[in-house]
Amino acid sequence: MIRPLLLAGAALFGAALPTSPASAAQKAGRSWTIDDQLTVPEVRDLAVSADAKSAIYVVRIADRQSDRTVALLRYVDLEKGTTRELQRAAWIDQLKRIPGTGDWSARIDKGDGVQLYRIGASGAVTPIVAHPATAIYGDTEGAVLPGYGHAPLATGVRAHSWSPDGRWLWYVVLDAAPFVKAMRYDDTVTAERAQRRAPGRATASIYLRDPGGKDILLATRPQSDLRTFFDRSFVQWEKDEVRFDVMETDPAGGQQVVTMGWSFTSEKIRVVDGKAARGYWRLPGLHGGRLSSEGTGDTRELVETIPGDERRSFGRFPFAVGDARAAGGFLSPDGRRAIAGFRTIDNPRFGLAIIENDRVRTISSAFSLNYCDFTVSLTKGACIAQSQTTPPSVVRVDVASGGVARVASVSADHEGIAPLRIEPRTWINRHGYKATGYIVWPRGYTKGRQYPAIVITHASDADDRFATHENQWEYPAQLFAERGYVVLLVNSPTSRQNAEIDAAYEAWVSETKAVSPEKLRQLIWLNSVATFEDSVKELVDRGIVNPAQVGIAGYSFGSQMTNVTITNSSMFRAASSGDGGYLEPAFYFNVAGSYDTVFGGPPTDPAALANYRRLSPSLRANEVCGAVLQQVAAPLIPSIDLHAALRKAGVPAQLSLYPGENTATDETHIFHIPSNRILAMEENIAWFDYWLLGKRDPQSPHADRYALWDKMRDAAPRSCSARTANDENRH
Repeated sequence: MIRPLLLAGAALFGAALPTSPASAAQKAGRSWTIDDQLTVPEVRDLAVSADAKSAIYVVRIADRQSDRTVALLRYVDLEKGTTRELQRAAWIDQLKRIPGTGDWSARIDKGDGVQLYRIGASGAVTPIVAHPATAIYGDTEGAVLPGYGHAPLATGVRAHSWSPDGRWLWYVVLDAAPFVKAMRYDDTVTAERAQRRAPGRATASIYLRDPGGKDILLATRPQSDLRTFFDRSFVQWEKDEVRFDVMETDPAGGQQVVTMGWSFTSEKIRVVDGKAARGYWRLPGLHGGRLSSEGTGDTRELVETIPGDERRSFGRFPFAVGDARAAGGFLSPDGRRAIAGFRTIDNPRFGLAIIENDRVRTISSAFSLNYCDFTVSLTKGACIAQSQTTPPSVVRVDVASGGVARVASVSADHEGIAPLRIEPRTWINRHGYKATGYIVWPRGYTKGRQYPAIVITHASDADDRFATHENQWEYPAQLFAERGYVVLLVNSPTSRQNAEIDAAYEAWVSETKAVSPEKLRQLIWLNSVATFEDSVKELVDRGIVNPAQVGIAGYSFGSQMTNVTITNSSMFRAASSGDGGYLEPAFYFNVAGSYDTVFGGPPTDPAALANYRRLSPSLRANEVCGAVLQQVAAPLIPSIDLHAALRKAGVPAQLSLYPGENTATDETHIFHIPSNRILAMEENIAWFDYWLLGKRDPQSPHADRYALWDKMRDAAPRSCSARTANDENRH
C-alpha cells in the first residue's frame, strides 16, 4: 500500500502558462458578438509527431457562408509556433500517429464518405482504407444510429487502431443492410414509437490488415453491438494477440461488454473476458492494471486494479481520473511511466497525473489541459489549453519538468475579445449538497444596481473550458452578460460527493430499484432545483439580482432539469428548454428500464402513476409560474405533450422546431447547422428580453412573434407570487 499523498494549492497545480502577448492584448479587446458565439472553435482531437516537434489537430468551426459546420485539419510547428491548414472536410476525427513513421492517420470525409487516410508531414492526404460508404450515420432517414452533433454522414470506416510497431492495422467498416419489404410485428414496431422514420440497418465488419497488406476478417457484428458501432472497442495490443471489446445482447435485451482476442500465431479468435469493464476508456497503470478514482467526497483515491483483483492505492487527491472530457491514458513501453488526464473536484479544470516509481505528481496550469498526446516514451507532448476566459491554444508539455509553454492560438479572432469577469463558485444548497459552476458577470458591473439573471445548466459540463457548446448549447451566455444579465453556469449536485447520492445515481444508471422513486426524486431532481434556487437567492439577498427578472435554460439533461425546476419552483419567470423530453409519461416504452427505476413502473400502473404526478413536467403544468420556450431538433412526442399541457394550463408557451438540411433529415441534438444556431440564439435573446425585461427588438428575426407573446401574456391567468415564500420548505 502506498502512503496517501495529500497536496493542495500551488504544490498540486504547479506549472503555470506564461503570459503571452495575445493574452495580454485581450484586456483592451472588444465585446462579444453573436458571430463570436457561433464561431467558437471546437477542438476535437490532437496528435503529436514521434519527436514532438510538430502536431496536427482537428477543429470544428461553423461556416456561415456554406451554412455547414466544417472540420479543419491543422499542422503546427511546436518549436516555431507556425500553423498551416492541411485539409478542410465535412468530417475529420480519430487522429493517430502511425508508429514507426513520421505520418498520421485519420477518418476523413472528403466527399466520398468517411474513409481512412494517411496524413504525411508534408500535408499530403492519401487513402489507407476506402470502403464503399453505404451506411448513413446521423439524424436522417435511413440512418443506422443518431449522430447527435454532426450532419448525417455516409460512413465507410468507423474506427481504427495501429499496433505499437505500426505494422498491423485494426479497423471497422460499415455495410448497410438492404431494405426488405416485409411486415413487422410487436417489438420491432414499438421500438420505433418515438421515431418519424424507420432507421436503417447495418452490420459492422472488424478487420485486421497484416504487414503484407492482407485483410483478415475477425468478426461481423450486428447493429445491437453498440461498442463497435459507437467506436468504443478499446483495442489493446498484446504480445501474442489483439484484443477488442464488443457488446452482446441476450434474448431478454440485457447487454454485456465482452473482450475478444485474436491470436497472431493460431489466427483464431477467443473470449478473453466475458464481463469486461464498462467505461468510456480504460486507463493503463504501471502494474498491468487499470487506473480509476474511487470513493466519494472532496478527494478521491487513485487506485490501480491489477488482474486477479489486486488493488494498489496511490493516495487521495482532489481530482478524479477517467472523466470523458479529460485527456486519455498513456503508458510508456517500459511500463515505468503512466499519464492519466484528471478533472478537479472543486472549481473543475483539467490536468495531467503523472504516475512513476509508484508516486503521483501533477502537471496543471491556470488553464485546463485537454486533447493531449505524447511521444512513445512519454517525455514530451502537446495539449490544448483553455479556460472560461481564454480561448483554446496549443501548448508544449515537458513531462519531466512539468513545464507548459504556449505555442499557437487556435482562434486569433477570439483572442481579441476582452475577457468578461467569470467567477468560479461552489454552492452548498439548503440540504447540504455541493454543486460547482461559474458566475458570468455583466460587463461594466456596477455595485448597488440590480440585474436580471439567467441560470444555464447541463449536467456537469460547467467547467474551465471556453464557451463550450455542449454546456451552453444555443444559450449565448457571454452575449447575455454583454447585454446586462448575470449568468450562472450551474452544475447539478455532484453524484460522488457522498454515498447516499452516489447510490441514487448508480441505481438510476444501472436501472435497478435499489433506491426508491421518492428518494431518487429528492436526491437527483429536486436537489438540483434547490441548488438553482439557492444560487440565485444568494445574489438576490445581496441586492445584485432582481427577483422578478430570473430565468433558467438548459438542453438535454439540462432540459429535464429545466422542466422539473419550472414545475417545482415559482422563482423563474421565463425558461428555455432545449431538445429534451425525459420524464414524460409518453416516453416510457422507449426507456422502460430507466423509467421503472425512476417511477416504479409504467404510467398505466396505478401505483406508479402517483410518482409520475409528482415528477413528470406535463402532469405538473399547472404549477408553472413563467413562460416556457421549447427548442427542438425533432417533433418527438414528449416535447409535444409538455407543450400541449402548458397551453392547456394557460402557461405562455412556445414550441420551436429547427429544420434539418432537407426533408429527409432532422437537425442534430447538438445543433450543427449554423443558420439554426444563429436563429436559436436570437430566439433565446428575444424570449428572455421579452418575458424578463419587457423589451422588444424590431430588428430581431423573431419580431413577428411578439404579437402572439402579447396575447399569451394578456391571457395568462397566473400569479405565483404567493407561492414564492413556500418553495424553500417544499424542497
